[in-house]
Amino acid sequence: MKAILEFDLPEEECEHSYALAGADALIVIDELFNEIRSCLKYDSGELKGCDYDTLEKVRDLLFSLKQVRRLPDLI
Repeated sequence: MKAILEFDLPEEECEHSYALAGADALIVIDELFNEIRSCLKYDSGELKGCDYDTLEKVRDLLFSLKQVRRLPDLI
């Protein structure tokens, strides 16, 4: 089975760009989850020193938004 996305350029340039950036956006979300986890579990990473309650709320919100949009987990 094949899936083909087709865009009328230049009219749909934004939509084309969004489609191309989809995998990168998932990687960014996954990296943010990992940073939050490192801080909450090991008190390390880029977010070290941030308020734990706020990080937990951000993590929960990200998880909820991912579920609502049915974004896949990275393999």
